Amino acid sequence: MTPAPRRKAALSDPGPLRLADAVDPPDPRPVAKRGPTLPAGFEPMLGIDDLAAILRCSRRLVERMRSAGRVPKPDFHAGRCPRWRAETIRRWIEGGSRP
Repeated sequence: MTPAPRRKAALSDPGPLRLADAVDPPDPRPVAKRGPTLPAGFEPMLGIDDLAAILRCSRRLVERMRSAGRVPKPDFHAGRCPRWRAETIRRWIEGGSRP
């Protein structure tokens, strides 16, 4: 006995109905996603991932640079996570990337 061929879904076919859609259908209006508002002059602290994105390198390279002392000392530690002020990193980059 051969299995029945699978039927491709038509473009207008909404697909299977999920229980969540049946109980609470999605709102068709677009939702404006806004993050929390920060006070004027407030800059969030930068982590290792943020520093890697700014320097356009890998996280591991930033960690190696940090252990070699080629990155400024963190301004703050959140548990084990080092955090730098954006101004500290900005001055470090403008100064030729010397800690």
